[in-house]
Amino acid sequence: MAGGVCFNQGKQLGTGDLSLLVRDSQNNIIDPFNISYTIFQLDEQGNQTMMTQPKSSPSRAGLGAYFINLTIPSVWHGEFKLVWYLIQNQGDPEVQVYEDFQVVFINPASGSLEAQSVLVSPKLATLPKYAPAIVAVRQLLFDTNPDRNYHFRPPTPGKVVANFTSRVGFIWPDDMIITFLQLTISQLNYYNTKNIYSFTLDSVPVDWGNVAALGAASMCLTAEGCRWAEEEFSYSLNGVSLDINKSQLYQSLGQIYDQKFIIMAPLVTANRPFSAGLRQQRWLLG
Repeated sequence: MAGGVCFNQGKQLGTGDLSLLVRDSQNNIIDPFNISYTIFQLDEQGNQTMMTQPKSSPSRAGLGAYFINLTIPSVWHGEFKLVWYLIQNQGDPEVQVYEDFQVVFINPASGSLEAQSVLVSPKLATLPKYAPAIVAVRQLLFDTNPDRNYHFRPPTPGKVVANFTSRVGFIWPDDMIITFLQLTISQLNYYNTKNIYSFTLDSVPVDWGNVAALGAASMCLTAEGCRWAEEEFSYSLNGVSLDINKSQLYQSLGQIYDQKFIIMAPLVTANRPFSAGLRQQRWLLG
C-alpha cells in the first residue's frame, strides 16, 4: 500500500513534513515525558529494515510540536514507515504512532515525473499565529475532530496507535487551508473598487479574518468537490444500484458559505466616512 506522503531524495524535512502534535486525553497540547522515533524501509512483502538510529530524538518546534529534522538520503527509495514512541508521563506505558511515506527519485532532465513541483515545493508552515485562523475555517467545516465527526469514513492508512486503535484523518490539511485563506484575503484586498488594501495573513484585522474564513471554507468545499468529481461512478447489476456522487454535494455546501462571503465582503471592505476637526487658539488676535 502506497504511503500517504511523498518526498524526493535530498529533500530537507521541516515542520510541515514528518511531524507530530502531542495531545493528552483532554485534547490539550502537551510535551510528553519522552518522545523518539525510528524510520523503517518496507519491501514488497512488508518486511522492515531500520534506516535510522533506533529511537532517535526529534526536533521541537513548540509546545507539543515535534518534527523529523533530516535530509532524505540519496540512497532512500520506495516505501517507508515512521514510528513515533511516546511516554506521556513518567511510569506510563509506551505508545506507538505510525505514519507511512514514500521516497521517489526525481531527474529534472527527464519527463518521468510530470508534476515535479508537488514534490520539490516547500509546504506552507503552520505557525502558531496562524492556528486560530485555521481552526476558524475547520470549525465552519466541522473538520476539528475526525474521530468524533466522521462515522462512515474509512480509517486513514498509517494512523494506528498502540497497535489497536485506528484513526480517521482530517479532510483538509493545514497548508491547503492556509492557501485558501491567503487567496481570500487577496480577494478582499481588491473587493472594494474604490480602494486597494494590502493585508496579509500576518496583518489582517479580526473582522477581515472572520470574513476570510467564510471564503476559505467555501474554497475548501469546492476543492473537495473537484476531487470527488474524478471518483464518481454509477453501478447497477441484477437490481442492485450504487451511485457515488459527492462532488455536487460538496459544491452546493460551498455555495452556502460563498453566499455569506458575498454578503459580508462589501461590508467589511467598504470606505467608512469620518470627520476630523482642526484645533485652533481660543482667542485670535489681529
